Amino acid sequence: MMIDQNKIIGQEKNALLTHFNLDDVDKLVISLKKIGRENFDKVCILIKINKRIVFFHAGTQTTNENNLWIHKKANVVDKFDHSSLFEKAIYEENPDKFYINNGLSRRDYAIVGGGFPIGLESTGIIGSLIVSGLTDTEDHDLAYQALIDIQSQQS
Repeated sequence: MMIDQNKIIGQEKNALLTHFNLDDVDKLVISLKKIGRENFDKVCILIKINKRIVFFHAGTQTTNENNLWIHKKANVVDKFDHSSLFEKAIYEENPDKFYINNGLSRRDYAIVGGGFPIGLESTGIIGSLIVSGLTDTEDHDLAYQALIDIQSQQS
């Protein structure tokens, strides 16, 4: 199944916020819990602002494996300022090219869904929201929907 790059870019643009700082982290977590519902225990969640970890959640049904995926997805978002699913879409035909072209290691980077940039309308990407524990597209969708939810609360 081909992943639609334009759809993902559209989601990244749609999810831009007017502001996001430490005061907003709790609101994002509440949105993740609300939207994730029963899946919240199945996921690990990492929120970063300016590459600084400002929140981490390890669901009761997660393992260290999820932490490893979080790290790899976060590295992709931090390096490319795009969602990890977008990078997966670009290299869908030949995932090895991602690692070869960028000189990156599979140990540190994973092009699977779940890493989503946190961007501001005024300045661009300022952080990331990483989800791991569901399918990669479900991880991506949870992150996207949570950002859309807190966006709707901003004036």
